[in-house]
Amino acid sequence: MAGAQTSEVDGELKAFLGKFPTVIGYVVLNSDGIPVKHHEHMPYTKAVMYAALLSDFLNNCKKCLKELLGPEQSELANVRIRTMEGTEIICVAVADFTFLVIQNCTGKPWVQDPEAEGGPAEGAG
Repeated sequence: MAGAQTSEVDGELKAFLGKFPTVIGYVVLNSDGIPVKHHEHMPYTKAVMYAALLSDFLNNCKKCLKELLGPEQSELANVRIRTMEGTEIICVAVADFTFLVIQNCTGKPWVQDPEAEGGPAEGAG
């Protein structure tokens, strides 16, 4: 991303995080599925893991939609995955980028376990 684009993206991400305090992590992927930006509290290795697993999952979702609905009705808008512990992963593809958002849906403060590196929160569930 160019310098002007980077500051514009940073501004949008800060505004997004301010509007949605339940967001506990995010990763922005380029068209090749490579993380170009990630949440400051998410280790880069975790961002790469999310990118690898979810970009493959999204490609399979797109393929399934084409087979089920036909090519004219198969544009994927977003995918939401919710765990029993109250974490939700939302994947949105826009232009050449994919935005992965990890959200706390428990209604309780999110306390990350430093040993689990992104594991379930204390008191979640």
